[in-house]
Amino acid sequence: MFRGLRTQLLLWTILPLAIILILAAYVGVNGHQAAMRDMVYERDAALARVVADEWSESLASHASLLPTLDPRQPAQCDTACAAFDGGIALYDTAGHLVRGQPSAEVWMARQSQVAALIAQKNQPLSLVFVERGVPRALVSARVADGYLVGAFTPPSLANLGFGRRGVAYVVDGQGVIVASGDATRLGENLAQHEGIAQALRGESGAAFHQDAQGNERVIGYAPIAQTGWGLVIEEPWADVVDPMFQYSILFPLVFLIVAMGALGAVYFGIRNVVRPLQDLVQAANRIAFGDYRAAESPVGGVHEIEELRETLDQMAKQVRAAQNEMQSYITAITRGQEDERIRLARELHDDTIQSLIALQQRVEMAQKALAKDPASALVKLNELRTLIGDTLVSVRRFVRDLRPTYLAELGLIPALESLTREAHAAFTIEGAETRLDAERELVLFRIVQESLRNVAKHARAKKVAVTLSFDEHEITATIEDDGVGFDAPDAPAAYARAGHFGLMGMQERAQLFGGNVYVKSERGKGTKVVAYIPITR
Repeated sequence: MFRGLRTQLLLWTILPLAIILILAAYVGVNGHQAAMRDMVYERDAALARVVADEWSESLASHASLLPTLDPRQPAQCDTACAAFDGGIALYDTAGHLVRGQPSAEVWMARQSQVAALIAQKNQPLSLVFVERGVPRALVSARVADGYLVGAFTPPSLANLGFGRRGVAYVVDGQGVIVASGDATRLGENLAQHEGIAQALRGESGAAFHQDAQGNERVIGYAPIAQTGWGLVIEEPWADVVDPMFQYSILFPLVFLIVAMGALGAVYFGIRNVVRPLQDLVQAANRIAFGDYRAAESPVGGVHEIEELRETLDQMAKQVRAAQNEMQSYITAITRGQEDERIRLARELHDDTIQSLIALQQRVEMAQKALAKDPASALVKLNELRTLIGDTLVSVRRFVRDLRPTYLAELGLIPALESLTREAHAAFTIEGAETRLDAERELVLFRIVQESLRNVAKHARAKKVAVTLSFDEHEITATIEDDGVGFDAPDAPAAYARAGHFGLMGMQERAQLFGGNVYVKSERGKGTKVVAYIPITR
């Protein structure tokens, strides 16, 4: 039940895909919110520093500008007092107004703030107050005959662009709001609020704060230099997060997308995987029964299945070619065996049998001459001895071709020395000589013997060299001549196809022991045969 391809496709593809998509959606949303928290955290901290620096710069510039002004010199003050849009005034050492711009009435209305400011020995800046709906700040400077006091509008805390419900405010050293974009919050004590204590300690940064209603708020804070004040901005976290990334809204959408993806994957699997695989199985069964063209036609489906079909078709063609080559090779072996039998029969008939007939005739002639002419019989016996010796040489040569006696009695090297001497070839040994088992030595001997026969039959070579190389792991026999050469196949697998059955036999002998035979030849440039056999498998 659970072993069918459709079921496996559902179990191992669709189900993991659905789980992965859901996890990816969860991780994506969670990652998005984490990234949003980091981004908003950094943004609000940077915004708080920027606004605090703006306030610090404004206060510092007004405090440094004030001592250079004199309200008793109207011409000078008309041009330089513009920075103090709330006016400038001179007070004596007792705190009485001496002269004020734009009018004495305006400064009389600020008497309480001015008195509090002058009373602050180490703080030249007053608390921010609202005058006719406009926030004002006072700054004072000690002069020779009293105090200079200037009124100006501090930088705005409204419309800073960090959220529709975001708010910024300045608190004094006790955590009381002295300036805010929301005028209703002036005078509110925020000493226990997140970020206030850090800002008053001179720290800057951001934090997340839970308000009394349990809503999370993003807090950015920074100190205002030279005042002991702090600036804080805050906004609700819910205003920052896109509603599309809330879990309760996103989960049904993700589930719907996963369901649609699963259905699409099932359809895709049936149409582009299951059916093509079924067609491919049928083609493989037909190939098994000898129809080697069954996989030629495309079965469609995904690219990998088409590649599998092409591979199966290529394999079927190779099997068919291998069968044809094997048939050719078997035919060639059969023909070679018959040719060898014919050669043996010819040599026995033309050489050995003729020699035996001649021996018989010499024996008869000697018998006849023995009674009539003993001296002539002695000559006939000497001829008989010579003929017997020649026959023995011929028979030994014949036997050596069938089974080299030197190889069995003395080993590979003496056998090759005898073989190369008869073929008029140079013989060289490289490395430390090592005896092999009889089977490996016979294989190397037959490879060299076959190569020298090919040279004698086809090469028309003037020089032939045989080199036997020993190393730690293998023995290599190299047969090289300067003959006419031939068009050697590119790979050993093509020897039978090209009709070089002798080379194929040499290769098969070497492969029996884990070795191989390589042939390099070009017409007019000679031939080089390299055969190597491992010392141990």
